[in-house]
Amino acid sequence: MTYVVAEPCLSTIDRACVEVCPVACFYEGGDQLIIHPAECVDCDACRPVCPVSAIFVESEVPAEWHSFIAKNAEFVKGTPNLVLAKTKTEVEEAHQDTFAVCREAVAATAAAPAAVAVEAKPEPAPAPAPAPAVDAPKVEAKPAAPPAVKKPEVPAPSKVEVKPAGPTELAPALYRRGLDLLREVVALQEAGRLTAEKVQEAEQMAKDLRAELTKAMGKENSVLADLEKKSITFRQGEELARALLRAIEGIEFEHAFRAGRQKLMEYVGGVVVLGVITAFIGWMTARIVLAKPLSLGLPLTPSVLMSAILDSETLPLFAAFSALGGILSLFCLGALIAVCRSGQALMGIWRAREQKRLGLRVTEAES
Repeated sequence: MTYVVAEPCLSTIDRACVEVCPVACFYEGGDQLIIHPAECVDCDACRPVCPVSAIFVESEVPAEWHSFIAKNAEFVKGTPNLVLAKTKTEVEEAHQDTFAVCREAVAATAAAPAAVAVEAKPEPAPAPAPAPAVDAPKVEAKPAAPPAVKKPEVPAPSKVEVKPAGPTELAPALYRRGLDLLREVVALQEAGRLTAEKVQEAEQMAKDLRAELTKAMGKENSVLADLEKKSITFRQGEELARALLRAIEGIEFEHAFRAGRQKLMEYVGGVVVLGVITAFIGWMTARIVLAKPLSLGLPLTPSVLMSAILDSETLPLFAAFSALGGILSLFCLGALIAVCRSGQALMGIWRAREQKRLGLRVTEAES
């Protein structure tokens, strides 16, 4: 089953499909993106993310766009140096025009000089040398034969142990299990039901894929170009491992961020409730103190307020409400401090997540 990029891509070239492709089988096609039919693994990850629905299974291409089936196939066969399509993030970070990137990539490939085979011409045979004059044969005395010299014995060469060569392609069963796991992780993440156990399973699968590549290449770190030279399946395995790590990227931070946000909201709610209760107690205290002076029509001078507070009936209530209000005010202050600390913790989680994302992008760029 082959996937084909059709006419809607001509006016868009959005590159969201390149972001999600686990095997990097998209190439610059001049006026659109091209899918390499031999490298595509039919994961169907690109089709749902295309904003203009330009990607189809070959058997489902609409009749008016059937010409793009041949266009995709002929471009791959007729272009000796295909250029990998840049991702949407790469184009945006470089502040480039997506159409210009597509055109310039193909133009640069076409401008590269092709190797011209030069047929070697055979050189003319040299003229035969003239035969020398033959003189009469001379008879010379033969010297005595030298004594026989015994040749030294040469020790037999030691056997060299030949190490068996590593695998020449990635195990299909391992790749298929990794691809199925990637689809499951993406579906769970979109539904918001990705668990820590599934994250650990995806991390272990990425480690298994890279362990297989290390065994095949004889070293731990290999660039994509070296992997592709030995086998296209090795490059596809590394791309799948990266796709798994990108899919679970930041999940642990997401869980910590949600827990911290919930705690922050609880603290904020506590501050609001304590503030309302404290304000109510303050209002009740003022009402108790001002009730008698207002009923007698006295002016609210400091001396009148002091007399009202020290009144034998008012003083116990004033003292009780003032003490309760003070205690609640201390609780409010503690809750405000907790809100500030919770907010700082959330900022720390966010910064750690961004640093991890940046580190992963730098690692992929170096390789």
